[in-house]
Amino acid sequence: MPWLTGAEVKSGEGLTKPQTLDEANAMFASVSAFDAACLKNIKLLQDAADAANKMTTHKEADDEVAALKERYGKVKAISDEWMKKADTLVKEWKLLDNTVTELNSWVAKDRDEDGQQSFSLEKMESTLGELKNIFKEKEKLVENL
Repeated sequence: MPWLTGAEVKSGEGLTKPQTLDEANAMFASVSAFDAACLKNIKLLQDAADAANKMTTHKEADDEVAALKERYGKVKAISDEWMKKADTLVKEWKLLDNTVTELNSWVAKDRDEDGQQSFSLEKMESTLGELKNIFKEKEKLVENL
């Protein structure tokens, strides 16, 4: 019961909007821990339901367990939604970060002996277009948290 009350409060607060990949990773870790706590506590709720069924008169206990399960279902639905959003955001952000790193290393390596750039403009435009699309997607995901 105390965990469920706290989880309802936390689920009502929503997610923070990370500004960096490290913050996004920290948010993902927090959401993962929240989801793990949900999974741990459903076991306790199921044990309570099983114990109630062993009672001679268990109408009142059944009603209480049913109410707790309903509240738990709402919290778990939010947790599942958060997991999906956080996972997608972190994957997209890592893709963006990796693409920027790849572009930087590609540009740094692509110099001739005179120090002049010898890269293809088409490749540069294609990569920059891809970066722009990934960045837009990441920003949209952050906004939808």
